[in-house]
Amino acid sequence: MYKQVAKMTPVARLYEAELLKNGHLTAEEIQEMKDIAVGLLEDAYAKSKTLTYRAEDWVTQEWAEIMEHDIADAANTGIEVDRVRDLGLLITQLPQEAEFHRLVRKIFETRNKCVQEGKDIDWGTAEALAFGSLI
Repeated sequence: MYKQVAKMTPVARLYEAELLKNGHLTAEEIQEMKDIAVGLLEDAYAKSKTLTYRAEDWVTQEWAEIMEHDIADAANTGIEVDRVRDLGLLITQLPQEAEFHRLVRKIFETRNKCVQEGKDIDWGTAEALAFGSLI
C-alpha cells in the first residue's frame, strides 16, 4: 500500500496544477502563498520552543466550580491494588484459541506488565481498568 501511495501525486500538487491550468493564479502567486504558509509555520514552531502556559488560563467556569470543593469531602472511590491487578489480568488476556498479529500480542503483553508492576499504565488501559472496576 505504501508503494502505491508513494506513486500518487500529492493533492496539493494536483490543486496547484489546476489553479495554474485554469489561470486562477500564476506560479509566482502560488510560490508566494507557499512561502507565507511556511513562514507562519516556522514562526509558530519557533514560538512553541519558548512559550509557557499557566494552568489558570485554561480553567473554565465549570471546572473552577468543581475546584472549589474540598477534596477531603470526596468519597473514597478507590479499589484495592490486588483487585486492580486482577482486572488488569482479565483485560490484557487475549483468547488462546484465536490468532492475533504479533504487534497486537505485544501491546497486550506490555499492558499486562504495566498493570502488574503498577507503573507506566497508558490512558486506554487506565480507562479499561476503571470501567472494569465498575462492572
